[in-house]
Amino acid sequence: MIDFENLRGQWENTLRIERGFTFVDTAPLECHIGYDEKLRRTLLILSRHETKIPPSSKTVEINQRKRKDGRFNLSLSLISENETAVFVEMCRDLLSFSENAQDESEALKKFWQRYKHWQNLFAAAQNNLLSDEKQRGLIGELLFLREQISNGRPLKESVAGWLGSLKEHQDFSYPEGWFEIKTVSEQAEKVRIPSLEQLSLETIGELVVYRLAKTSGAVEAFNLENFTLNSLVKNLSELLIKNPAAAQRFEVLLFQTGYVEREEYGEQSYRLAEAMKFTVDENFPRLTRNNLPPAIVEASYSLNLRGLKEEFSHEH
Repeated sequence: MIDFENLRGQWENTLRIERGFTFVDTAPLECHIGYDEKLRRTLLILSRHETKIPPSSKTVEINQRKRKDGRFNLSLSLISENETAVFVEMCRDLLSFSENAQDESEALKKFWQRYKHWQNLFAAAQNNLLSDEKQRGLIGELLFLREQISNGRPLKESVAGWLGSLKEHQDFSYPEGWFEIKTVSEQAEKVRIPSLEQLSLETIGELVVYRLAKTSGAVEAFNLENFTLNSLVKNLSELLIKNPAAAQRFEVLLFQTGYVEREEYGEQSYRLAEAMKFTVDENFPRLTRNNLPPAIVEASYSLNLRGLKEEFSHEH
């Protein structure tokens, strides 16, 4: 498995000159990373096979050229340096996804299959606003991440624990346990659990519920009494700047949620009205596959917040 930090480090150690490249050991593909004739960050694959390439995007330019020796240069070049962390992660993911192929032909096929996933991510981030529900959910996860940092958890560990789009059911995982984050409106009376798996891990975890109230007025700087999604992201980025690896990973995870900074995310402001935390153990009210008839294979359910707070909250 190719490591993000090692790949980024190897890229930074490559001399930034026209067509300056460094070999990356990613058999069965012969890969090089470096800079093209325009000094743009570029992933270069040398192949014996001509392949059908997807169209370039606003973020990545894709080219294929036949060499004098009969092989092909396949290149993916980053158009804007502002997207460097995301581009490096994309390259790492594409190479990792294809490295278990039997031969070069199969590896190229897997490479482009995986690239479709990234095409969709780029298109969504550039063209689609996150829904109000997704914005609220992201705000909750970012508030929890900020709390970890504020409580003294190391920056790299804090970000590494955020599972982001990689999550199957829980949002965060740290050595002491897992954490599922829910964000509801200030007036909400219940919280929805969308699957049987979300709270069903055998290890003890925690359900964290944030109540958000909408506010009005300009937001000068982040504070819990008046903030926007953009100001929250900016505040976290400033906290993480002391650890470049953590900051870059944070940028990638944000992108994978579908977030890129847009004016629209700075229009609605919020106040953190309440934070509730519940230990999820054998006494917590939850539906799991173990306590339902085998014939029930899927289910979602809602939990009453007032009842939870009275009986199970460990932070009032």
